[in-house]
Amino acid sequence: MPPRFPRAPPSAAPQAYSVGSDLNIYGSLSAELKEAIKNSNLKVMPLVVNAGFKQSIIHNLLLSSPAQDRLISGLITLGKKNNYIGWQFDFENINYKDKDLYSAFVERAAKELHKNNLILSVAAVSRIADYENTDAFKNWGGAYDYKRISDAADFISLMTYDDSKSYGPTSSALFVKWVLDYVRDKIPAEKLSMGIPFYYWGWNQKTSKRVSSGGYNKVLLTIQNFLHKKGFDEGLGVPWLVYSIGGKSYKIWYEDKKSFEIKLNIVKNNNLRGFSAWVLGMEDPAIWDILN
Repeated sequence: MPPRFPRAPPSAAPQAYSVGSDLNIYGSLSAELKEAIKNSNLKVMPLVVNAGFKQSIIHNLLLSSPAQDRLISGLITLGKKNNYIGWQFDFENINYKDKDLYSAFVERAAKELHKNNLILSVAAVSRIADYENTDAFKNWGGAYDYKRISDAADFISLMTYDDSKSYGPTSSALFVKWVLDYVRDKIPAEKLSMGIPFYYWGWNQKTSKRVSSGGYNKVLLTIQNFLHKKGFDEGLGVPWLVYSIGGKSYKIWYEDKKSFEIKLNIVKNNNLRGFSAWVLGMEDPAIWDILN
């Protein structure tokens, strides 16, 4: 959900639609969500994903012009019927060899949606290099031609989180800055909505394996129910919590009001379009004091 900046009015982007293995679109907004959107007077731009983020689905879609035409036509029909302002493509787990096919699909969809007064945004996995011999690059971040996509779409929600090399926070302030430095000449600031996570990663201190993930409420429950130590890493811009269960020590790197404000200031200081959060309901409620 973008922030209350003049450049990016409040909108809701629910992950409500998906493309199935038959390459048809499925989904809808629940009655409860529709009521919440109406009460908050929000514009709606739903996300459409490849179901389960299955690579075979998006690959087959990119190889089929008729399926793309059918999908785009369906998005236009649904958009007009439900008074959506547009759509966000949240296609993930795309092989990097399909990068040009995906860019062409985005260009094709943007052209048709714009003809029908609908906007298109693209959620893109972030990276910090042109090429890396890693799974994170080959099946996630490497599939996005940021410049070509941003030229076609109205804006990009750049997921500046899930740092694949991190053994701590899902998104440190350092990682965010590295991503922005990499895309600075590829995505215009006015088209860049910076992704901010509201969830944490938890690690086994002995094995350095990631063992948990969750939202701020789970952090509070851990604080209330276990002996713990906590602090804030000023260099990474993220708070941490250490606790023990059954003789095993765990460390959570989570997001709170302070870490959110640090990332929000990066958005402001770089004059970006705004931010996109994942996922509402997991946040520290105190962030709304900053936004309001």
